[in-house]
Amino acid sequence: MRQLPENKTLGTGYNLRPTTESVPAAALRVGQVVLETTEYPAVITHIRPNGKALVVRARYVWSATHEPDWPLGTFHAAHPFDRAVKGEY
Repeated sequence: MRQLPENKTLGTGYNLRPTTESVPAAALRVGQVVLETTEYPAVITHIRPNGKALVVRARYVWSATHEPDWPLGTFHAAHPFDRAVKGEY
């Protein structure tokens, strides 16, 4: 695992401030990391179409894989997300 600067980890060992790019919900894929809010990166665990919307489930990056995921929400395909750029996770 690469060493991250303190301003990204805030002393936690997790990249809480990844470099991001804005993408529409339709561009998200399972396994990608998005920011739920500032300093709360979440891994997408499930995406399900629901009519014209997408139901997205996630788990925080510090959560263990056996912990249950939770609904991030239901979003229109054009809803913007801050997705971590390649190499941040």
